[in-house]
Parts: sequence; structure tokens; C-alpha cells
Amino acid sequence: MGKREFARAHHVAFFDAMATELPDDYAPQEVNHLTLGYFAVGGLSLLRELDRVNKDEIAKWVLSFQVHPEAPGDEDNGSFYGFCGSRSTQFPLPNVKDSCHNGSHLASTYSALAILKIVGYDLANIDSNALLSSMKKLQQPDGSFMPIHIGAETDLRFVYCAAAICSMLNDWTGMDKLKAKEYILNCQSYDGGFGMVPGSESHGGGTFCAVAALHLMGFVQAELASNLRDSASIDIRMLLEWCLQRQVIDGGFQGRRNKPSDTCYAFWVGGVLKIIGAYHLIDHCALREFLLTCQSPYGGFTKFPHNRIPDIYHSYYGLAALSLLEEEGLEPLCVELGILSAALPVLPSASQLGVSSSPRLRALCSSRRPASAMAAVGSAVRRIYLAVYNWIVFTGWVQVLCYAILALWESGHEAVYGAVERPLQFAQTAAIMEILHGLVGLVRSPISATLPQIGSRLFLTWGILWSFPETRSNILVTSLVISWSITEIIRYSFFGMKETFGFAPSWLLWLRYSTFMVLYPTGISSEVGLIFAALPYMMASQKYCLRLPNKWNFSYDYLYTSILALAVYIPGSPHMFKYMLSQRKKALSKSKTV
Repeated sequence: MGKREFARAHHVAFFDAMATELPDDYAPQEVNHLTLGYFAVGGLSLLRELDRVNKDEIAKWVLSFQVHPEAPGDEDNGSFYGFCGSRSTQFPLPNVKDSCHNGSHLASTYSALAILKIVGYDLANIDSNALLSSMKKLQQPDGSFMPIHIGAETDLRFVYCAAAICSMLNDWTGMDKLKAKEYILNCQSYDGGFGMVPGSESHGGGTFCAVAALHLMGFVQAELASNLRDSASIDIRMLLEWCLQRQVIDGGFQGRRNKPSDTCYAFWVGGVLKIIGAYHLIDHCALREFLLTCQSPYGGFTKFPHNRIPDIYHSYYGLAALSLLEEEGLEPLCVELGILSAALPVLPSASQLGVSSSPRLRALCSSRRPASAMAAVGSAVRRIYLAVYNWIVFTGWVQVLCYAILALWESGHEAVYGAVERPLQFAQTAAIMEILHGLVGLVRSPISATLPQIGSRLFLTWGILWSFPETRSNILVTSLVISWSITEIIRYSFFGMKETFGFAPSWLLWLRYSTFMVLYPTGISSEVGLIFAALPYMMASQKYCLRLPNKWNFSYDYLYTSILALAVYIPGSPHMFKYMLSQRKKALSKSKTV
């Protein structure tokens, strides 16, 4: 096979063999059968070859490892009611007094749930109450987790397993998230990475466990330079620098300083960059070349380049790393959980399946592309739509500004409105779509901020300037139009750049969050002045008024509505200005951090 080509057929054959019967060399790892099964099933799912195995048989096999309380109230006896790693761990250990013979392990439980998610089993059928309530007792006072109730080491691996278990079960009663967060933050080292325990050397695997757990728990958003949602935060700048320094000259990633690059860290460190939104900063081509040199001629991946004998661990994470690179022929990955992005069709409940001890890993699954592919298409459509929308409205506001300046230069301020009327009405009315964008979730702007701003501008555009022509020659129309147009040209070009190219230049970011300090006061003052100037014409014309008597027995006076609008400006304007200042501080502090 060509070393510089993705040998998909060889990898399919390798994972198909691993899912059927593991080689003798894996016999010492019998206690990790569920984890090895996770790698085998996960590899086939990434390769879109899950139809080679039987999902019912896999689910029954996995469920056979779950430990259940023997009697009501046993959840409080100190045991962990999760999943054992293998057959041997379901039997009592020598010289250990454990009446439950319970070898449940956090890593095995994570692997079990991940397999069940991959094959489409409905995790609502899991006895999650006993699992989570007993898992919570594994959490230590410092926020870390023991992996098993009889005692063992505690480090970031098991905090991550606990977070992933809660996330997959959609139930966070199994851990104290704040205590876990505190432990994770204590593991961040001076150089920005995370050690497995507080005070230890930064490590690629530990850093992934830390960042992925924080993301699953909701403390880190999936954006570059996002901070935690409260005052305590990880040092994103240092973390980003540490992660980027792990890509070395051969294109691969090392797990620690002064170590050789290793296949698995292309996922562990690359996954961190993916979560925080900085994956585009690495050399994708060089990383792909490195990973392809780690392909074994027998299929699968090796730990280091040009080795020949693959292992299932590095083979799975080699595929996972290529999935992050969007390699053709691989499914997209849910990075923080380490499995496919989408849930597959739901299997029958445990009672319908029964429990089988068969270790065969073969499943029949729908060969259709999972929902993640549809999500990716939907995301692309969303970005295209928002890019087109922003650039169209940007063009409208450019016309407004150009026409306004030209009319002011040639004929004075009295001619400004006549020159800009049509593009002004188009550009400002198009902003109604932004309210809909927020309502349906296309953008994250809060409706509480978007609605009053757009509503007031529509009121000025149609309810004042269009409705009362006497106001159009007022000099405040010029200051209003110029303030609005400059603000919106900057704003729509900023969002247009972000949707089109994925970023906006720093100077445009600064303009977006700084020019309002001048333009907002001039715009608001112009709005208030024009409403006030229109009041006499409202009173004289009685336009939009409804007088008694009428068949509805209801009266309405547009004049009072306008006076009420003026009254709203008094508390509303300072509040909006304060909100924009807070947004400025947040946005510019993030840009400095990056």
C-alpha cells in the first residue's frame, strides 16, 4: 500500500478482525475487554462499516457486564454499580472482603456506554439511578474520582470518565460539578497544559481530559478564548500556546515536551484545539502526512512512524485524528465524547434483548449517514445564508451613507432624506430578520437586546420619517442617517467576514466594539429629537388615531404612544449603552487573550 494514501480497506480488515477475535497478545488485557471492544466497535463506526457486526449481540454482551444492586437499599452500601471490565472482574478478588464481588470501574463504564451509544442502544433503559448515585460516592473531597469503590489512584482520567458518563446519560446527579471543576483547575500547570494530578507535568492526555470534562460540564464553551462562565477560568492563552507547541517538525503531536510524536496525541491534543475552536491553527497537511506514515501494512496504526505492528489503541485514535482532519471516508467525531457525533437508531430495551455473555462483536446497523452529516450540511447552509444576508444588508447601508454624503455635499441637509429613503427603508426593514434569527437559534444574540434596538429604528424609519414628511428636512435626519449607516456598515461587515471566512480582522473587531461610544449617543439623540419634532404634526394630523364612538368601542392616540416611546428612551438608552460597554470589554479581552 502507498504510505501517503489512506489505506481504508486495510483498516476495515484490521478492525473487522479485532471485532471478531483479539490476538493472543491481548490476553494480559482481559480486564479491559470493554475498553478493547470500544476501540473495535468505534473503529468500524468511524470507517462506516458497522454493518459488518450485529448490534443486538453487541448490546447484550455489553449489558452482561453491568452490576446491579442485589436488594433495595444496596445503592448505599458503598459499592459502585457500573460496568465491570471483563468476565474475570465479575468474580471475587483474592484477599479482598467484598460481598458484592463488584469490580465495576469508571473507565469500563465509560466504554460500555460509549459502545451502546455507537450501536444505537437507548441509554434510557440503563439503571442510571443506581449507577449515578453510587458513582457520586467515588468522588473525593478534592473533587477527583476513584475509578473503583475498593480504592485506587485518582487523577483527571476518572474525572473525565465521570463527566462523560453523566453527559451520555443526560443526568448530572452523579457528580458535584463545582468540586470537579476546582480539581481540574488545580491541575493546570504553569505552562498552560494540564497534569494528571495537581502539580504534575503537563500531559496531552490529561489536558484533553481536563478541557473535555469542563466542556461537557458546561464550564468551557466551544470557542477559542472562551472563559468559564464564572470568575474562575482556565488560562486559555497559555493552554493554546502549549497545545500548538506540541506539533513538532515531523507534523505529529507529542504528549509532553521533549518526547517523540505519537499517533494518539494527534487526537488528544488535536481534540483540545478542536474543542476550544483553534484547530485551524495547526498544520493539517503535515499532521496528515505524519499519521499516514504510522499506518501499518497490515491495517491499523502504530504508535510511531514506520513501525509495522499495529495495536488497537493507536489504531482507533489514528482514525479519530484523521476524522478531525475530515479525511474522506471517515465519519465526523463528537470530540469531547470520543464517539460518532450522531446517535444511531434506538435498539430494544434490555428485557427485550436478554443478557448474553457472547464476546463476539458483530452488529447490523443502518448504513445511512448519521445525523451528524445532516448537521454539518445544516451548519454550512446556515453560514451561507447568514453570510449572504449580512453582505446584502451591508451593501444597503453603504448606499445609504454614500447617498447621504453626496446629497449633503451638493444640496445640504434638507436633501439627505430624499436621497436615502429607499435604501434606508430596505436596509432597516431587513433587520426584522435578525429578530427571527434569534428566535429560531440561527444566532446567539439575546432577543432582549435585539428587539428594542430594531423596534426603535423601525419606529423612526416608518412611524416618524415616512409617516410625517414634515420631519424629513430636519438636520437631525442627517446625523441620524450617518450614525446609523457607519454603525451598520461596521457591524454587517464584521459578521459577514466571520460567516464567510470564519474570522474578522482585529481592527474590524475594535471598530465593531468601539465606535458605538460616539455613534450611539449621536444616533440616540437624533432619534429622540426627531420623535419630539414630530409631536406637533401628530397632534395636528391625528394620523393613526382611533376615536370614539366606533364599533370596537376602543380609542387609540398615536401621540401618546410616541410620548411613551420617548419616556422609554430615558431608562433604556443608558441600559443599552451599559450593555454594549460590557460586550466591548468581553470581546476585546478575548482578542487580547488570543
